Amino acid sequence: MKFGYRRWAGYPSAGPATCPPDWAEKTSTDLARRFDLIRIEDLKIGNMVRSARGTIAAPGVNVRAKAGLNRSIHAAGWGHLARRLEHKAAGRVEKINPAYTSQICHVCGHCAADNRESQAVFRCRACGHVDHADVNAAKNIAAGHAVTCLSRPTSPDRPPVRGALQPLGGAMNREPQPVPSSR
Repeated sequence: MKFGYRRWAGYPSAGPATCPPDWAEKTSTDLARRFDLIRIEDLKIGNMVRSARGTIAAPGVNVRAKAGLNRSIHAAGWGHLARRLEHKAAGRVEKINPAYTSQICHVCGHCAADNRESQAVFRCRACGHVDHADVNAAKNIAAGHAVTCLSRPTSPDRPPVRGALQPLGGAMNREPQPVPSSR
């Protein structure tokens, strides 16, 4: 059977890889019913789980660790949840480019690699805002920011360029527009 239902039914203490994908169905249904717009990271999962074994001339390093990471990514079902959301909330799912979302400050928009002190801590060097790094990135994604960032000066006499927070497709005029009448 697909997804290991038979193994799961016999072993209630089985790990996530052997559990049925019911969580993705329930979660995607709940999100589709509760929200008009759903934003998710546009992760390239195929690239993330690519093998690290290398070639004969240049063998890979930490191949076993990478294989374990690949298994956990597949077991978590990131792609399955995204696909189910796109089916159940057709036209209401926006995929946001994840580039720099963990390095840009949600409060002031400052973007620098130094903002990320560690895996868990985000501290903005410009305004001093402190947050959990994943929470800060999630706020950027939820706001729909397509982030552009250069953390290095473009020339020695110019300061670093700050990140620009703009909606997908650029800035938009959100003022009410008159509707042309058909009379």
